[in-house]
Amino acid sequence: MSFLRKGFRFPTTFPRFVRGALAQARLPVARSVPSPASHPPPITADGHSLSIASLGPTHFPYQWLRDSCLCASCIHPRTQQKLHRTSDVQPNVAPALSSESVLLTEDGLHVEWDDGHRSTYEVSFLERHANSKNVAAFHRDPPRMHWDNATITSSPDLFVNHADFIAPSGSGLLKVMTQLQQYGLVFLRGVPIEETSDALCAVRKTAERLSELIPTFYGTTWDVRNIKDSTNIAYTNHPLGLHMDLLYFENPPRYQILHCLRNRVNGGRSIFVDGAYAANRLRKSSPSSFRTLTETPVAFHYINAGQHYHAEHPTIQLGRFSNEVEYVNYSPPFQAPLAVDTPSQLYDALYNFATWTEKDTSKFEYTMQEGDLVIFDNRRTLHARTGFEDTEMVEDGKVNRWLKGCYFDNDAMAARARKLRKELEDGQRNGRDIA
Repeated sequence: MSFLRKGFRFPTTFPRFVRGALAQARLPVARSVPSPASHPPPITADGHSLSIASLGPTHFPYQWLRDSCLCASCIHPRTQQKLHRTSDVQPNVAPALSSESVLLTEDGLHVEWDDGHRSTYEVSFLERHANSKNVAAFHRDPPRMHWDNATITSSPDLFVNHADFIAPSGSGLLKVMTQLQQYGLVFLRGVPIEETSDALCAVRKTAERLSELIPTFYGTTWDVRNIKDSTNIAYTNHPLGLHMDLLYFENPPRYQILHCLRNRVNGGRSIFVDGAYAANRLRKSSPSSFRTLTETPVAFHYINAGQHYHAEHPTIQLGRFSNEVEYVNYSPPFQAPLAVDTPSQLYDALYNFATWTEKDTSKFEYTMQEGDLVIFDNRRTLHARTGFEDTEMVEDGKVNRWLKGCYFDNDAMAARARKLRKELEDGQRNGRDIA
């Protein structure tokens, strides 16, 4: 912390007319400490914010600083929960008018506010919140990687051995989490297939190691088998086009697992496409189609087997606070009739989007082997399956192609991944493994 000037105090010696204005507004004005031209003052401030030279150009507004106070009367020491509302902060809050009101020392920034409250901020805390990049680094969330066939094929952790995934060190688990967060697609190899019950199956154990399962009307876990007179096309041997699951839910599940328990058929090749990649390619090739798909709702439904689900989503869903593609909602098998007043541009826009998803260069194809388990982002990664035929006689009560699946939550996995990344970082720094 040698870059801090120990005991630096906020200057309060101003001309008489400035002191008069401050007395009325109760706010400091812009000022700096005389210093050599090559050394900017440690703190500069104006009537609404202050900045610290060592932290770059960021201005910390007084309202933000007061709202972010870390003292025991503002943040509960044990629960770490905030004890006041942001709306409680006065709009004209400012440091008190004294030479000790703002002090930068080795242990942080100290502020005495004009209402008598005192706050202390570690410089590391201010640095963390100085910009969005620093905040993201603190949360340790990896950036998304959009992919085509060449990109996903070369990703280093597309295939992970099950033994590494369950190893106590946690490094294999983190590989899977990171691959899933970045690419939305990861495979485990060598997953046990002997236990198939809902309570003890590998699908449940995998999901519980990653996150928390999401039960649906299909069950907590479910089986994908060729069933006579099935009410779902996935439970037949017919080709199943690119789609996402449960878009007739208002909040479709984020991640899906499929575990191959048996595969003695001819065909049944799995196909995956990064919907976000296709959306971004469309954004460049046809901005008008992209805009139409972000603005026009499309309905999805499941009205069968005593169920009646219905929900609407835009095909391309942008982030709530950004212009980036956050989700893709595309599932032709479960699309409901469009509203009669749907703009005609939607038909061409869907065609243009589908063209990008169907390009060979956009697809990753793989035939699941017994013991393979795939995990993918159901809000981003489209999946499909080619048709198949039996290659051997089917014994009574058995099938020649059997996948077991489930859905699980994103929030719990993201929280575990953040915790695990920090533990592994600390463990590596201390030269020890994480048990």
